[in-house]
Amino acid sequence: MGDRMSSKKKTNGKNNKNNRSNPKRNKQTVVHFSRNLAILCIIAGLFGIIAYRSLNIYSQEKILEYPAEQSVTGYSVAETNYTIADANEHYIEYTFEERNVRVFWINMNAEAPVDNHFEIDTFLDDQKVEHITTGVGQGQYAEKTYLNHKPINRIRFSTDQDISLESVYIEHLQEASLAQKRTLQKQILVLIVVLLLISCWLAKKEKLENIINNSINGLKGAGEYVKQHPKQLGLSALLYVLAGVCGWLLRNIYFIVIRHGTWQWTTRSTIYGVVLGLLGYEIIKYLFIVKKRTFEVLFLRCGVILCVGLTLLLPMRLNVSWDDQTHFINAAGASHLQNSTLSIAEEDFYYTCYLGQLKSYSMTEEPRLRQILNDPSARVAESSDQPVLINFRTVIYLPAILVFFFARGLGIPMTAMVVLGRLASALFYLIVIYLGMRHLKSGKMIMAAVALMPGAVFLVSNFNYDYWLIALVAYSIAYLIGEYQHPEKLLTVKDIVLIFGTFLVGILAKPVYIPLLGLAAFLPKETFKSVKWRRIYRCFFCGIVVLAVLGFAVLIFGGGLGSGDMRGGEGVNAAGQIQYILSDPMKYTGLLLSYLRFQYLNMTMFKAFIVQTAYYWSIPALAMPCLIWLVVVTVLDRRRNDVRPVGCPIKITVLPLAFASVCCVATAMYVTFNEVGAATIEGCQGRYLWPIMAPLFLTLGQIRFLTIPRNDKVERWIEGVGMVISVILAACMLTEFL
Repeated sequence: MGDRMSSKKKTNGKNNKNNRSNPKRNKQTVVHFSRNLAILCIIAGLFGIIAYRSLNIYSQEKILEYPAEQSVTGYSVAETNYTIADANEHYIEYTFEERNVRVFWINMNAEAPVDNHFEIDTFLDDQKVEHITTGVGQGQYAEKTYLNHKPINRIRFSTDQDISLESVYIEHLQEASLAQKRTLQKQILVLIVVLLLISCWLAKKEKLENIINNSINGLKGAGEYVKQHPKQLGLSALLYVLAGVCGWLLRNIYFIVIRHGTWQWTTRSTIYGVVLGLLGYEIIKYLFIVKKRTFEVLFLRCGVILCVGLTLLLPMRLNVSWDDQTHFINAAGASHLQNSTLSIAEEDFYYTCYLGQLKSYSMTEEPRLRQILNDPSARVAESSDQPVLINFRTVIYLPAILVFFFARGLGIPMTAMVVLGRLASALFYLIVIYLGMRHLKSGKMIMAAVALMPGAVFLVSNFNYDYWLIALVAYSIAYLIGEYQHPEKLLTVKDIVLIFGTFLVGILAKPVYIPLLGLAAFLPKETFKSVKWRRIYRCFFCGIVVLAVLGFAVLIFGGGLGSGDMRGGEGVNAAGQIQYILSDPMKYTGLLLSYLRFQYLNMTMFKAFIVQTAYYWSIPALAMPCLIWLVVVTVLDRRRNDVRPVGCPIKITVLPLAFASVCCVATAMYVTFNEVGAATIEGCQGRYLWPIMAPLFLTLGQIRFLTIPRNDKVERWIEGVGMVISVILAACMLTEFL
């Protein structure tokens, strides 16, 4: 009995000792309910205001009005046909009540056989307000002409050609009825009430208390740091300014001395020079000043500078990249949280890829274009002319959707929204690649080199889904390679979710890249904590494979491909094409292999797509240096101890899996874009190879052959010089937009 009591006393003493040495175990977090609730209520109120301002496109409504034809001079008129007569002046004059007219529409009875040029003059009484030269292009039957949205009551329209007019009308905005606006107000009120109720529940939680405390402490810490190091912060800011100025000066000196040009004072030239200076400064800091900075942070900083510069240099219009008008309208429409809804300002920007007037302004009169796009009344007026549908694939536009939603709510002009929307996609791409690099021991330089290739930087800085697809596939494979490189680390459920989840979410845009997930089939048995876990993983992987096969079966045989892309021609029929392939698979296989060998996977295509900038002239001379650099960095970025744990099966299968993905890409285009029984495959663009590039070169970089031993100092210099080469290649691409 005594021994038992003694044992209990010893145990209690030990527990008391542990409790004294670990006071955090007994310390309860004090929850400041009132403070937390006040902060959450303020956030809920601010979010409600932003949501209302963002979604309120019901303050103004579009009115179409057919003006009266006041007089016709210099034409002989027969019904709707106007024939040039022998006269000194030729014009048709229309009158109406005084209006702030935004748009003047000219509709012809038939497509114009040749380009028609029009002169449009607007008047307020007898005072001339504006003169615009426009026209209907060959093959078109209408022209939408933007006016300066000032009060007018008379329009004079003239041309030196015979025309056949169907109608002419004007478009202006006026105060809308309150019905839709009140409905939105009620919805926002309900949203705020729900958020307040959630706030009451969250305000009691210790996790929220910790988050708020950490945020407050972080702000206090930042404030204290600013107070304690004002000179250091000022010097750092000054160095960045000096770096930008030096870049601008050196760029002009180069232009004068080497190119025998003149001093460049343009905004675009200044932006480009500042970008060069900041890139150089970041690399110098990495090599000589901030020795603890990792390579992935250098990549992120340089990538952000490049993409910010490019988004500022890109023209303020669409039809810059492939199908960017479709991707823009999908993102903008989804940001209104309902189908087929756009503001008139967003529709105006959509028309920059079609209307000659807006295209011309984007190249020669950008201030006038900005005036049209930033019209405040057009921001709060609804246009339901564009069918925009929200579905599960809309998530691929999430960065741009969030930017559009909050930018409208904060009153940011339309032109700035466009730049921020493009930048959001690029930043998502860079951050995801950066997170993927953090899982790697070797291969970071390979990922950086691929991610900063000229064609890739251009692609992700425009409206598309490619940034989503490339980034998430690269992250998934980088995470997977990282697991191979860390054999001592056990695979967890979180790891599996991140590898498979990011990959599957990434290929929502194009499921044809599913073969690349086969790289996850060869994880060594040491990775699993038990035989049971290894069996569960294999069953899970087999389940993914089965679901992928079933998904392709539904996609192909269940009509998931629809009728096909009519841009490929009238004979496009997805179902018919599938039947044609199945009727003679050997013939199609020969066609596919021939196409891949002689057209799609030849050196000419590789040199083209790696520097391709869609509808702009690329720099062909960059192609070969880019390919050489990819090969060199794949050889350099390897350490024997890092690549040794990566088994042979993954290195052997990467080429067949990549080839299978390319075959799926080409087959998908043959089915959806080519006429039934076509003798070749059209529409298969080089950009479809980008999602394969990072997985391919990253896996090839794990081969142990000819690994070069080096110490950390040499490694850092190799990384710094490698980043110099990557940013030079990307910076050369930026010159196309100066």
